[in-house]
Amino acid sequence: MRNWPSWIPTPRFWVNAIALILLMIGLQYAIAYFWSIISILINFLPQSISVKFLYLLTLLAQLLPIVVVALVHHWLHRFLDSFFPESQLPQTEPTTGVFPGLISWWEGLYGWLVNILSLIIAFGIIMLFLPSPDLLNLFSLFKIQAQPLLIVQTIIRVIIAAYLYQFEYLVHQRLIAAGR
Repeated sequence: MRNWPSWIPTPRFWVNAIALILLMIGLQYAIAYFWSIISILINFLPQSISVKFLYLLTLLAQLLPIVVVALVHHWLHRFLDSFFPESQLPQTEPTTGVFPGLISWWEGLYGWLVNILSLIIAFGIIMLFLPSPDLLNLFSLFKIQAQPLLIVQTIIRVIIAAYLYQFEYLVHQRLIAAGR
């Protein structure tokens, strides 16, 4: 990819972005499903315990994407190293062990950051083009046109995520060049 402009993400970053956004959408639906079950169980707890338990679960739900991305990254690379060793970059060592290593945790943290930033930026871009900033009209607009807005939001999120992964790669290349 020598002739590829540096300001356009390469296919590798588009695949990373699509995989991350789809994983986060799936995780969001799974968390919503389990949240409905947990909310039923919370109703049986005393009030003082249920509020603290709810705070704890909310914190865990916010941090869960880091763990999920780290585990998926680790096991995907173990699979690729085992069955497709030619896909491994020459300067990296094979992924071993059951528990994710430092790089997988970094990918989990960076994936969480990319997910949050792409969601905030996509929401901001969509809000710029909505007809009215009135809060009541906004809720009715999301009810009526939810499907097209979700598709547009997902496309914008993928584009932003690809550029964020491209940015991370360029920073790593710059650090490697500075270290020489």
